[in-house]
Amino acid sequence: MPALWSQDTFIEKAGGSEVIGQMWTFADKKGRPCCLIPEATALFQEQCRELLGSRRERMLFYIARCYRYERPQAGRYREFVQLGFEYLSPDSERSAQRSQEIGTGFLGSLGLDFELDAAARRGLSYYLGGRGFEARCTQLGAQQQVLGGGAYLEGAGFGIGAERLLLALKAQGLR
Repeated sequence: MPALWSQDTFIEKAGGSEVIGQMWTFADKKGRPCCLIPEATALFQEQCRELLGSRRERMLFYIARCYRYERPQAGRYREFVQLGFEYLSPDSERSAQRSQEIGTGFLGSLGLDFELDAAARRGLSYYLGGRGFEARCTQLGAQQQVLGGGAYLEGAGFGIGAERLLLALKAQGLR
């Protein structure tokens, strides 16, 4: 995943959310507005047609370094690693269900105890109806979300903050 991208992608795809106010932004040598990517799902949405090609569905896993200008605290850093999964498909409901199964299955395979909120309100405007799903580890206190995702027009997916996942595993004595 690229670390540097056009600001326009995130303004269009995540418009109005807290992410835009937390982007590391600057102009490139030609004066175009760029940023360090604050999350990766918007990139998949923008490239959906190219990524799908002649396929009707496609599942993709990625690892991306992401950057947000926010107050660092336990489990919330200015630079973090996002583990992600995207299920590109015209059937966003099916994609969301499958993404949720894969994400929670992954956490379960690690032996992690978590609570699932299958109707969470998500802060990114590209999620259909602002709704999604989240897995939380209550041992982490205020920063307890370890997985977040939902459906969007082109499919569905989830992201996991690797650093927060490690904190959750440690809090549960699994690391």
